[in-house]
Amino acid sequence: MAKTKPAQDTLLPQIQQKEKASLSKLQQQFNSKVKKIDKLKADLAERVRVLDEIRARVQQEIHPLVQELVQQRVAYVKMLDQMCGQDFFRKKEKEKLGYLIEDLSYSLIHTYGVEEMKEYFDKYAETTFEEEEELADAEAKEMTQTLLKNLLGLDVDLKDLDDFGTLQEKLEGQMREEQQKREAQQKKRQKTKAQLAKEEKAKTELQNISKATRRLYTDLVKLLHPDKEQDPAAKAWKEEAMKKVTTAYNQDDFFELLRLQMEFMHEQELHLDRIPEEQLKYFVKLLNEQIRELQEEQSSYFYGPDAQLFYQFGGLPKQMEAKFNRAKKEIQAEIKQLQLDTLEFQDPQFLRQYLKDLKF
Repeated sequence: MAKTKPAQDTLLPQIQQKEKASLSKLQQQFNSKVKKIDKLKADLAERVRVLDEIRARVQQEIHPLVQELVQQRVAYVKMLDQMCGQDFFRKKEKEKLGYLIEDLSYSLIHTYGVEEMKEYFDKYAETTFEEEEELADAEAKEMTQTLLKNLLGLDVDLKDLDDFGTLQEKLEGQMREEQQKREAQQKKRQKTKAQLAKEEKAKTELQNISKATRRLYTDLVKLLHPDKEQDPAAKAWKEEAMKKVTTAYNQDDFFELLRLQMEFMHEQELHLDRIPEEQLKYFVKLLNEQIRELQEEQSSYFYGPDAQLFYQFGGLPKQMEAKFNRAKKEIQAEIKQLQLDTLEFQDPQFLRQYLKDLKF
């Protein structure tokens, strides 16, 4: 069955209580889940809005300062390189300068992609930058090989890690073999009555859903068929809705058909309280699926690639302003300090005192 896609642009309607009549437990569940979905959607929309604002401000306010900082660090490294060539400094002092240049140039290459710093790294490091990268790559491959072996029991040649297509093919082949072994072992075990009953229940539910899919599709086609529609706007809407219905039916996606039915009822201002209890159960199941998907999407903002960005700059408007101001002041302070050091350390005595206090 195809995965249900939540309708981000349509708020689902709630079941309205009639006068002198209370909602059933299932109807209350329906309304509760609709409220939860609306809240999740609102939270996600606000999160997206804030992240868009953060990205725009980072591009406009932070990136120019970072570029200026990088250029100042490059100038600082070049100054240290010139000073290291002076006979004034002792062997130990030159070693310290070499370590400092090596560390700063590596950071500029690795973090900011400043290619011209490779010359300075290679000059002071025991191995070239390219050799460092090759060594790191080899270590990463060995770790990956060990991980695949320990966690998945898969044997992979190191050379295969260079070719993702070959690696994927081998991994899939080995995983299929492992799956076949597990399935063969499971068949040997005697299934309990409870297991058999559970499987039969699942099979029956799938059959019921398949029948319900056909029935629901037929109902929607009758409701949405555009040929007899006179109003041009309504006809266009029905034609678009029919495309969605046909796609969902061809994919045997019962829950998407349910969602479309709910959307149609909302558009036509029909009463949800007339929905039979059995069908309402499927609506609730659909809503649970949508809640799960929205919660997963929400989790990606807290633990995904944007989490650090939001933590660093996100929050209420006053908090965001304070965070951006603090970040800019910190970068500006480092730029100012680097400019001062670049100037003062051209005095050998000044630089010697700095190296004396420097610990590695």
